[in-house]
Formats: sequence, structure tokens, C-alpha cells
Amino acid sequence: MMHYKYILSLFFSLYCCSTLVGQDIPKVVLVGYIYESNNRGYLNEVKVSITSEDNLHHVETTTDIQGKFQVKIPIIEENYKIEVEKAAFKKKSTVISTKGRRANEGVFTKLELSRLPGYTLDMTLTDLVNANDPAAPAYGIEGTNIEIYNNTLQKEVLNIAKHPSHQIHCHLEQGNEYIFLIRKEGYYAKRMRANVNVNGCILCMEGFGTVTPSVTDNLTKENTMGTLGTNVMMRKMVLNEKMKMENIYYDLGKATLRPEAKPQLDELTRMMYDNPQIVVELGAHTDCRGDNQANLNLSQQRANAVVNYIKTRVSIKENQIEAKGYGETQPVNSCVDGVSCTEELYQQNRRTELTVIDILAEDPMQVRSLSSMMQERNFDLILDANNQAYAESGTTTELYHRETPSKPQTMRMNYDGYKIQLLDKK
Repeated sequence: MMHYKYILSLFFSLYCCSTLVGQDIPKVVLVGYIYESNNRGYLNEVKVSITSEDNLHHVETTTDIQGKFQVKIPIIEENYKIEVEKAAFKKKSTVISTKGRRANEGVFTKLELSRLPGYTLDMTLTDLVNANDPAAPAYGIEGTNIEIYNNTLQKEVLNIAKHPSHQIHCHLEQGNEYIFLIRKEGYYAKRMRANVNVNGCILCMEGFGTVTPSVTDNLTKENTMGTLGTNVMMRKMVLNEKMKMENIYYDLGKATLRPEAKPQLDELTRMMYDNPQIVVELGAHTDCRGDNQANLNLSQQRANAVVNYIKTRVSIKENQIEAKGYGETQPVNSCVDGVSCTEELYQQNRRTELTVIDILAEDPMQVRSLSSMMQERNFDLILDANNQAYAESGTTTELYHRETPSKPQTMRMNYDGYKIQLLDKK
């Protein structure tokens, strides 16, 4: 019976349309305003979806800078459902009726949206023109590939190729860790991290530079919501450019890396992994104390130590990084043979430098997504943690890894329990 009524309704609609050929279908003007709760202002770029009760009429639009939308909808003897949606806000809907309305009559509505716990992040991408001059002019960068990964839920949030604007807007929900990766040909990839009320951080932003509340939307509710603004600077790749690796120091006469070098080495490792198109030389230098040849050998060992550190942590191209020891041949100060210096000045010469010796053409087919990189990393972390726990336990407790692969066992006919085999790794 319902199917029969639907066919009659559809036939009647088609009949009405055929009789109105060359005529305008009577419509009303629907005007709506959408604003944030607690009188915090009108909301622009809100997605508005308007659908008739019989699903035969559907209109989509967005609000303007004043939070207003205006569309024409046919006069029908039933209701329209209005659904509104905007990132960082709870979805909301309302129902209006056109029953008894006249053609071109105005129908007005308004909706109040409540903000979700979390932050709207407004990023501006600019070219790092002069790293030594903060007052140097900044230029917006367009056409970047932007990827955002929710590492808590382990899912991709955003992946846009050649974003047409230098401004990016995204929502960061409470209780999540986000990884950002921004790439553009000719620039170093920019990797950033945001912890929002997770991992011991109320709001921790790593790699973004200065992050401040937006002047148009300050933080609310004890800084648990609001809009944050940041300027993300990207650096161009320059052939033969030298970059000093800070805090990568060694003890006198040794090639062993100090513990305080680990954060900088990890950052260098990520840079090499995220930028497979660059070929670099890792140069190590000593101070002038001791035999010249011994210093040359020592510096080579130090360069090898850094390169080995990187290669044991990520998979990079075989010839992407080259270790080179310079001994005491390139001091950065006046501490040369025959000159007595302070330990601080000696240590300045015991340094590590990175030099870009080649920039390869980027093969689009070889560019890995942030999502695939994060999934691989998380899987490796699970295996490492399980292997460590297995080794420390001193028992035969099985986690995710077996030294000897097991064989599937046949369950008896009346077995009513569970058997889960997660992984066999040879």
C-alpha cells in the first residue's frame, strides 16, 4: 500500500511539473541565520542542507560572513528539514513548513550552534626567506600537499594535494594526538605534532612555532575550546647549503654520541626520512688537540656513528647520506695548533654539519603518504615493545612475536572457548 501511494505521489509530482512547463513553480524565500551559542557571533562557511519531507526537493548552500543563507524552495504541503554542519561545532537541525505560504513570501529561521570540546587551528604557510632576520618579508605558500593523521585513533584526517590557499583550517578534538606533514616541491617537508589533552599535555604544539589565540575568537571555558592561530614557515632546499647540527657533541678523544644528542639526532632522522629527494654529507669535525691524523680518523668514526644511528632507525636510500670526517682542518674559531683555548671554544670545533650535495627529481610514485608512514611506525613500536617485554620477562609468555613459528591447531568438536593467533613472524 505504501509503495502504491509513493507511486501516485511521484506521478502527481511529475504531472504538476509537466503542466507548469514554461511557468515558474511557486517558491518561498528561505532566509536563515546561524550563530554560536552564548552570543559569540555569527558563523560563516556553515554547510546548510535543506530537504523536503518526501525527499523530492533538496538544496545545499553555505552561510556568508554574516552567518546568513538565502535560498528559494518550492511551496509544498509539507515540511522541510534544515541540517547545518561546521567543523568544531555540534551538528544541528530544525524543521520549517511552507504550508499556506504565498509565492516569494519570506520564511525566516535561525539556529544556534554549540562548539565541540577542542580547538580550531588556523595555519598560515609562509616562505622562510631569511632565517637570520625575523623582520624579513614573508610570502604565502600555495600548492602544498597537506596531510593530517590522528595518531590516537590511527586514521587519516586530511589529505589534500596542491592546496590552493596558503591558509589551512582544521579541528583538533580533545583527547587526541595529531601528526601534520606539509610538503611542496623545492621545500623541506614540515612535520609537526599536536597533543590535545593527551599524553600528559593539555595543549602541546611541536614544530608550529608561535601558537596564539585568534584575535577574532579567543579561547573559552578554561582554554578547553576556541581558535588558535599559527604561522608555519617552510624552508627552501638550497644546493651546497651547510646546516649545523646543534647539540651533537662527543667526549674528548671518543666517537661515542652523548645522550643529550639523541633529540637532535631523532629530528635529523625524521628530516632524512621525510625528504628522500635530498642527498647529504654528514661532516664531523674535531678540535686541534692531539695528532692530526688521529683526529682525522676520529672525525670519520664520529661521522660514521651519526650515519649509523640514522640508518638503524629509518629506511632511507643507500646513498642518501654520506659520512665524512674532516679532523681539525676546518675550525670555526681561532683555536688552532699552538693556541690555548677554553673548553667551551674547543667544544665548538667538535661539531657535526649537514651539507646538501644533491637534490634529486621527486618521483610522485615514490612519495609515501603520512598515513602509511605512521602505520608502519606504530606497528614497529608494537613489535619492539613486545619483544622487549618478552626478553625482560624471562618466561615463555607469548605476546605478538614467536621465535619459532607455530602451526595452526585443530579444535575439538565441542570446543566452546576462543583461540586468537595474532602474528607469526619468521
